[in-house]
Amino acid sequence: MAGAAILLAGGQSTRMGELKGLLSWHGRTLFEYQLQTLIESPFSDVIAVVGYRSEELETMAKNYPVKVVKNDLFHTGKCSSIIAGVSAANTHARNILITAVDQPASELTLKRLYNVQIRERSLITVPVFQGRRGHPVLFSSGLREELSAIKEETKGLRSVFQKHKSLVKEVPVDDSSIHLNLNTPEDYLHALKIK
Repeated sequence: MAGAAILLAGGQSTRMGELKGLLSWHGRTLFEYQLQTLIESPFSDVIAVVGYRSEELETMAKNYPVKVVKNDLFHTGKCSSIIAGVSAANTHARNILITAVDQPASELTLKRLYNVQIRERSLITVPVFQGRRGHPVLFSSGLREELSAIKEETKGLRSVFQKHKSLVKEVPVDDSSIHLNLNTPEDYLHALKIK
């Protein structure tokens, strides 16, 4: 079994003012763009975690070969969506990619992360552009239990990074999109200019 990819799309998008997954991106919605990119990547188990206004995203996801997981606890924070996604991931997955709908990834970067993680058996694999880490993050399946136990109070994934900071593999990529984070209308307009 190849890897599992978890797309977090359950948030309320309060700072954006509209549902981020429905924003236009490369001729389709951002949610659909992310699903298609993940499907075309080396990850054979793609899981979309939805929550707020889940029906709209679930309807779109029906057109893609992905699992959809509804997180009714989305209002408690991102950790509940990560845990829901990890729980739904195939238990034979070699690694688990975690990405958010507002952080569009390139297929090239996904392939690079996957190949490096498989070759080097790194515990945590992150892309780096111009000396700065970005997203998405790829975790070895050996961290499944820790990923399933993260909490908002202990900074979620940051606690996993902190515990294993000496084992994080940085992968240089020529991809500025690893730093995109579409939180506000200004972020979105800026990203449209550079995409």
